[in-house]
Amino acid sequence: MSTRANILITDSNGGKLWFYRHSDGYPDGTLPTLNKFLDMVKSGAIRNNVGQAAGWLIIIGRDEYVSDAEGQLANALTSWKVGAYEPTTGKHGDIEYLYTINLEKKTIKVKQIKR
Repeated sequence: MSTRANILITDSNGGKLWFYRHSDGYPDGTLPTLNKFLDMVKSGAIRNNVGQAAGWLIIIGRDEYVSDAEGQLANALTSWKVGAYEPTTGKHGDIEYLYTINLEKKTIKVKQIKR
C-alpha cells in the first residue's frame, strides 16, 4: 500500500497551496525533495511566495519520475501523473503525513496523521 501525504506551502502574505503525494510519502521518501525545494528558496534561486515558488515543486517531483531526459521523457509524457507532487484542492482524508513548508520562516514541519 502507498504512503500518501499532503504538502501545504504557505507564505507571509497568507498565500497557501496544497499538493498531494500518492506514494513514498514517509519522511525518508519525501524530505529529500522538499529540502531541495526549500534550499532553492533559502539560496534565493526561487522566490519566497507561494505563487512564484510552488511550481518548482512540480518540476522537482517530475525529476523523481524522469531520470533520463532522453529515454524516460516519452514514458513520463504518457503517464497519468506529472510527477511525485500533484496540485490539489485541500487536505486529503487518506494521508499518513502532512508536510507544511513555511516560505517566510524557511521551515518544513512534519506531522504524522493518526488514522
